Amino acid sequence: MTEFHNFYILLPFAFIVGIALGSFVTMASYRLPLGSDIVFKPSYCPNCDTTLKILDLFPLFSWIFQRGKCRHCRSPISIRYPLTEFALGIVCVMLVFFYGLTISTLFFILLATELAILIVTDLEHFIIPDSLQIALFVTGIAYCIYRNTPAEGVFISVITGLSIGLLLHYGYFFLRHKDGLGWGDVKFLAVAGAWLPLSAFVPFLFGAGVIGTITGLLWRLKGEGAIFPFGPALACSLLLNVLIPDIIDKIFL
Repeated sequence: MTEFHNFYILLPFAFIVGIALGSFVTMASYRLPLGSDIVFKPSYCPNCDTTLKILDLFPLFSWIFQRGKCRHCRSPISIRYPLTEFALGIVCVMLVFFYGLTISTLFFILLATELAILIVTDLEHFIIPDSLQIALFVTGIAYCIYRNTPAEGVFISVITGLSIGLLLHYGYFFLRHKDGLGWGDVKFLAVAGAWLPLSAFVPFLFGAGVIGTITGLLWRLKGEGAIFPFGPALACSLLLNVLIPDIIDKIFL
């Protein structure tokens, strides 16, 4: 009974960690496309350039108490900031709830954070920064080392992902005479090989196709045009295939 009670005490702390990571996601997804530093440069208001103080930096709660406005210049702060922070908080709670406080859970939280940056950045700027791709790849290799995944298997998965990406990129251009899969997506397919075994590529690509179709429909309904970022679909499918591979395997058996 004590262990059960102690486990549920962890969940509020998981939420706090999650919204803090969500705050990092909002900052990184804003600065990376600008080529701005995300490590040493202090947080600031993009409207008045005022360096933010501790009262401005409480994830989620500062936005609520300041009624969605900068405390200094009163310019509105996009609701995507608290929504992203809340979403990461919920994701961290779910990961700790289902997987416990383990090394694997820490890797999953890192993956979810990096993919959240990718999703926001690609939706808003149509790019997947190379620095983010490198971070995802390094984290994936570290996860493979932790799980004692054979190096040759990882190499084959990475090359397979890259080959599929290049085939889709050049194949679409050859057939339609216009760009299809962007270079950021091509690189991401190679990065996905650091996280997925070769056998997972079919459900991974299928899931990305389904999610991408839904994303494209919603994108058009919003009046954003026919071209939409495919990175979020790839990111969501990768996360699902990493977190629940057994469930997905049963679907495809």
